[in-house]
Formats: sequence, C-alpha cells, structure tokens
Amino acid sequence: MTAVDPQIQVQELRRQLQSLLDAAKANERKLDRFDALERRLVAVGSMEELVNLLLVECRADFNLDAAELWLLDPDGELRRALPSLPMTKAPLLLEGHGPLKDVFGAVRTTRLVGPGNHEAVLAKAFGDGTPVRSAALLPLIRQGLLIGSLHFGSRDAERYDAGSGTKFLDRLSAIAAIAIESMLNRERLRRAGMTDGLTGVHNRRYFDHRSLIEFSQAVRHRYPLACLFLDIDHFKAINDRHGHPAGDEVLRQVGGLIQRSLRTGDLAARYGGEEFVVLLPRTDHAGAREVAERIRLMVQDAPFVTPEGGTLSATLSAGLAMLPAGAASFAELLNAADRALYEAKRAGRNRTVSGDAEVNTAAS
Repeated sequence: MTAVDPQIQVQELRRQLQSLLDAAKANERKLDRFDALERRLVAVGSMEELVNLLLVECRADFNLDAAELWLLDPDGELRRALPSLPMTKAPLLLEGHGPLKDVFGAVRTTRLVGPGNHEAVLAKAFGDGTPVRSAALLPLIRQGLLIGSLHFGSRDAERYDAGSGTKFLDRLSAIAAIAIESMLNRERLRRAGMTDGLTGVHNRRYFDHRSLIEFSQAVRHRYPLACLFLDIDHFKAINDRHGHPAGDEVLRQVGGLIQRSLRTGDLAARYGGEEFVVLLPRTDHAGAREVAERIRLMVQDAPFVTPEGGTLSATLSAGLAMLPAGAASFAELLNAADRALYEAKRAGRNRTVSGDAEVNTAAS
C-alpha cells in the first residue's frame, strides 16, 4: 500500500477549503444581489418602473443575454393600459394559458433548461433567433393562480444547469408575482378614477386633463391636432322604445367600436350622456375624416345586442375640427367640433361635418 504524502494531503485539503470558501463568497454575492433586487421590487411605484426593473435592469445587474416577461391578459385590460406607458421594453401579453403550458407543461415550478432536448422550449420562451443556450423560467403565481412568467436567458450553456438549486429564483419569482399583482391593482384603481364605468372609455375628468397636455404639445411642436364630437342619433327614442338597459348596451357597444377604431396615442372619452369626444394628435384633416367615417359606418352597420338577446340599430353624427393656427386655448378646438356636430344634426344626422366646411360627408 502506497503511503500518501502528508504535504499533498494538506494541499488538497487547502484546495477543497478554498473551493468551499469561493463558493460561499459567490453565494453571498448572489444573495446580496437578489436581496437588493427584492427590496427594489417591493418599493417600485409604477408599472413602467416594475417592468423596466425586471426586463432592463435585471439583465444588466445579472449579466443576462435575454429577459422576457409574460403576463396573462385575457380581457385586454393590460393591453389598454400599457401602450400609454413609457417603457424601454414591454411585456408580452397573453390572451390564454397556451404559451405558458408550452413552456412549463403541467408543472408550475421554476425550470432550468439548457442544450439537448430543450431547444424548442428556449425558442418558445425567447423567440426564434435569440442567442440563448440556457435559461431560468420562473412561473408567476398569486393565490394559486398562474398570472404569467419571467424568463432569464444566457448564451452560456452551463449558466442554468438543470441540476442546480433554484432557491433564490423561487423566492424572486414569489416576490415578483406579489409586486406585479400590487401594481396591477394600483393600475386598476388609477384607471377606475379616469374611466367611464359603463363604456370603458375615459371619463370627462380625464379628458379635461389630457386635452390640455395634447393642446400644449401640438402648439409647441406645431403638429396637427384633430377633435371629433360624436353623438348617438335619437338616443332618447332608443331608451323610450327599448328601455334604459338597452340604451346602456348601445352606449357600451358604441364605446367599444370607437376604441377599436383608434391608434395608440389617440384619446376617446365619454363627454356626457350619449356624447363622445375623440382627440387625434398628429392627424391631418383627411386622416381625421377617415377615422370619423370609419366610426360612423361601424355604428351604422352594427347589430346592437340588447340585454334580452334581441338586436337594434343606431347611427351617430360626427363633428370634426382641426386646431386652428394661433389658437389661444383648447376651448377653441372643442367649440369648433361642437358647432360642427350641431351642423351634422341639423343637416339630417348620420353624417360627418367638418368645422371648416372643407368636407361634409353625408350618410351613404
């Protein structure tokens, strides 16, 4: 039996001890980074700050090559809210659980995936062409419900080894889910204060605030600003003939048609009663007229479903005005659109009338 040199044994023990110390220091640094991230997640004050922290700052702080955030949004609530937020990178909004099932299967726990049989999962999690060879896929769960997922990707095939522990990632997943739910609830409360409860479009209070901002921007940067006043024709007769619940359904469905006709950055609001107002920044007369006509024709052709399951028809009139050069206040634009709407009503309804009389479009 060959005797082992004691000096060699000591060197090996020192090497093993140093390896353990290095691993402990690495884990301590990792814990410090995760702890700092968790503190920042708990302290975020807005949805855009939260998304930027998870997708931009995390990527830099943890030396990641890719980061993705998926959020379930079956009712389009986030889709309506997030486009107006100034975010460097936006989350992917999912209409259903299908993409999450493709990534997690039936197991809702953190997955560490790398080369081998997981290329298809990586492609789904980050998109084809993304240079990711290993990834941590974190499910976001609140109150037992899967609300989305957070994906961290690396070009290093060994960065996220399937045999590694996921304790830090599991904790991060739980904290991120709490922060996201908190921000979503805060966003819902914020939007409730500026949204018309019946139609889902913005309310008069929000419009009065936002219109002053749009007016100031249009004057400062000298871009066109169009305003539409829209009024449902003979709305009192709809209420009298079909009942107020049917009238409410018409209002709700007209609000939805208006929203679907607009671009990101356009503004629609219920101004009062059966009147809606629309602001179209950076839109010339021809573009504004096209929007007004699209809305008018959609309403004209729509079968409005009543609470009893029947249908009824409705039309609307539109007044169009462009912000005049040298305007001293937004009220000038609003009053011009209101006068144009009155002319549309006086001329027979179901038509678009331009405030400058350049184009009057009668019902077809």
